[in-house]
Amino acid sequence: MIKQIKRKKCLSTYPIFPLRNYNEDIEDYDYFYPDTFSNYVLILKSETYKKHLKNLGKELSILCAALKSNSFIFLGDEKLAWRFREGKYKNFKKGMEYFAGEGIKNTFSGGLIVDKDNMVQFIKHLAVLVSVNGLIQYVHFTDESQNIVASICKDGNVHIGTMDKDNDDLFKHALSATRFELLDERCYPQFDVKGRRPTLF
Repeated sequence: MIKQIKRKKCLSTYPIFPLRNYNEDIEDYDYFYPDTFSNYVLILKSETYKKHLKNLGKELSILCAALKSNSFIFLGDEKLAWRFREGKYKNFKKGMEYFAGEGIKNTFSGGLIVDKDNMVQFIKHLAVLVSVNGLIQYVHFTDESQNIVASICKDGNVHIGTMDKDNDDLFKHALSATRFELLDERCYPQFDVKGRRPTLF
């Protein structure tokens, strides 16, 4: 099972997480994003989208282990529940059913601690929900020692920032254990994802 951690405790334990809060006075968002040493975009070349989703979770699990961490911690940048939205199309429903099956209530907005054994299934559903706009908030993740702050974009690529030179060296060494490639150009999609459309509240 995926472990849950209350939002307040998650932020106090892992203060690296980016945050976004709506400020009614200025009618815009207040943002927090940690200062990073270096930033990277990782692409994982796959034959099909289905294989990509499986491989993405597998390679992130390898990266997690290479960072000397037992798990990644995931948190949305807004205080919105993981199951905030409802939708009727297939991939969206599967993702929400997966969260429900993991005991995530429809009001839970805290962090999710995903160990290496659960990474493949979790990443599969998270990546799909991100790609079809199934989650309102931007979901970031970090390792237990907060060496990196990362997210999966709608194109299925991984965006990673390192905190300092030591973290950067550790990340580069960990990256060599995976099949990820550094993307030098602008982020792009490898696949045309079915169901990529706004989901009504």
